[in-house]
Amino acid sequence: MASISYLWRRGARYHYRRRLYLRKIVNRPITVPLATADPAEARRLVTRLSAKWEVLTMQMFERAGRGFLKAGELESVFRAGLDEELGLAMASRLDGGMTEELDRRPLRVLEATYRIAARLPADADSVPSDLIDELTDGFSAQDRAAVVLMLKSLAPHRSARRDAEHVLHQLSAPVTDRTIGDARVQLLLARAEAQARATFASHPLVVRQGDPFAALLDDDVVAAIRRGSAGGAADTDGAATYSGDPPAPTGSLFLMPDTRRFSEIIEPTIASIRGSGDWNADMEQRRRVIRGFAWISGDKRLCDYGPADAQLFAETLRNLPVDFRWGTATEGAMSRPLEEVLAEIKAMPAKIPRSDRTINRDLTIMARFSRELAKTVWRPRFGKDLIVDFNDFTASIKANPGETDRMPWTEEQLVCAFSSPIYTGGGGCKRRLKADPQGNVWQDAAYWVPLLLAYTFMSREEACGLECEEIVFDVSTPFLLVKANMTKSKDGVTAAGLKRPSRYRAIPLHPEILRLGFEDYVAAIEAEGHKMLFPELYRGDLAKRGGVRFYATTGRYVLDHVDRITPLLRTASGKRADLHSMRTSGGSVLEDSRAKQIHVDDIMGHARKGTGPRNYSKAWFAKGGAAILEKRLALMCEATPNVTAHLARAPLALLPLEERSRTGSSVGCASRKKA
Repeated sequence: MASISYLWRRGARYHYRRRLYLRKIVNRPITVPLATADPAEARRLVTRLSAKWEVLTMQMFERAGRGFLKAGELESVFRAGLDEELGLAMASRLDGGMTEELDRRPLRVLEATYRIAARLPADADSVPSDLIDELTDGFSAQDRAAVVLMLKSLAPHRSARRDAEHVLHQLSAPVTDRTIGDARVQLLLARAEAQARATFASHPLVVRQGDPFAALLDDDVVAAIRRGSAGGAADTDGAATYSGDPPAPTGSLFLMPDTRRFSEIIEPTIASIRGSGDWNADMEQRRRVIRGFAWISGDKRLCDYGPADAQLFAETLRNLPVDFRWGTATEGAMSRPLEEVLAEIKAMPAKIPRSDRTINRDLTIMARFSRELAKTVWRPRFGKDLIVDFNDFTASIKANPGETDRMPWTEEQLVCAFSSPIYTGGGGCKRRLKADPQGNVWQDAAYWVPLLLAYTFMSREEACGLECEEIVFDVSTPFLLVKANMTKSKDGVTAAGLKRPSRYRAIPLHPEILRLGFEDYVAAIEAEGHKMLFPELYRGDLAKRGGVRFYATTGRYVLDHVDRITPLLRTASGKRADLHSMRTSGGSVLEDSRAKQIHVDDIMGHARKGTGPRNYSKAWFAKGGAAILEKRLALMCEATPNVTAHLARAPLALLPLEERSRTGSSVGCASRKKA
């Protein structure tokens, strides 16, 4: 059996095994199980398979070395020639050196020259007179002589062969004498068509489109012009009247051209994406980005969009300063013309550009939106690649080990923050950061949120959006639960507040938080009838709520107070440490501890890395949550410095709801306009 070619025995079964020797194909053995243990049956099958193999191999060689161009490749050659020649044909019009009547003559002469050249062999030395007569009918003697002169002096039928070969290489199409000849004819016909289309440049339909090049490249627009010319007895100058908007370009890049404006489909598309589970209820930022794209692109018809619109969006984002405010369609920047806004930005004496990470974030949002539209109205007519692909314009982020985009707080700065009059005794509403003889210590978000940030490593929004029922005291290790809730809901229907699923976590409460009276505060808020832990941040009359409200009424003043006494660290770009930097401090102290990476990820709410941590580390269920919380607390207490040891527990005191968490500025810090 070993002497039979291509037959391979493995155990008791037989297989057909053979290599395919073809360039550009990985030369690995291909094994086909014969599903038999009978030697005679194996001989019969291997003979039949060998014959079939030879037939298939010959077919593959034939296709790999085909000597013709497919219809799609011929169309691509034509489009390449049309695009290039149209730019040359329109050059004189853009230069403004010729009158509208005079510049049609060279266009007609060049069109006839190319059409004659397409019908000549590549090596022709002479031009048949009957061919010239056929394609220069109606020409003056002067124009006819110009055609002959150009054919003899420029010989486009010869030079086009070199251009055709170059285009075929760009398209990765077969390059043979036959294919080069076919591509040469296509290029010459495309150049003739470009010269013919250039005569329509002053047609009302082209002028109405705004971009003459896009209009003249659009087959539907050109067809509409020619239909009007044929029906209205107009000559080739395209002066026939045309009324109404152009029809939906059925020959466009999209399979089902849609004439609705981009702004009309924003909300339905957002609902579709959310229905698929990709986006959560926190849509404010994403909606602003999408509406910003509509403003920048001119809110065109959906069928009029193309790759250039994604490029324009990316370039515009890179020209906007970091403090640019978008506004809305009725007020602010987006209520004004884009050109006017960009002119003002350009005239600014100095501006800090937006970071590449921020720009990539906006482009990623639009890329997801584009993928959703590609299922319907932006579905490509050919292939599966996105037509409007924003990912093509994202920037490569290269980490610099010597730089960081956010600085942490030092222990000295944290002690300074918790030594402010908010914690040692200050005034009432709007005077909390100023010393007061009475030395009142009021408990609210201004008091507890910085403590939670420093000792639990939560984000600002997570801490501000806690609910009372998420704080658990009657267990061996008191903890708080970070989860989606109705306090942070964006629509009042769906619970929200988790940036990503990994942010759901249980965090043990540091002994210092308990010592300072956190349990009494939670009980007092519940007694007032509130579900949210900091109700003053979510009052119904507030335009900005939650963490944004906290920063506007407390956070920025605390930062100014600390920065004045113990300057906060700053990045290379000058950005100082902020409230979120307390979370960075938490990650930093955990890094310099005996905590494993999986413990750090669970405490910080980061997604676990690796198959083992993700799929096989289930200590919470194996040992119980109480044991895990106890271990997390030990790690956090060991790593975190005690920055509140100097504080005594203050009696519980609450301001009226509308006066809570409104600290005002510190001594020596100018009060700023409400954010």
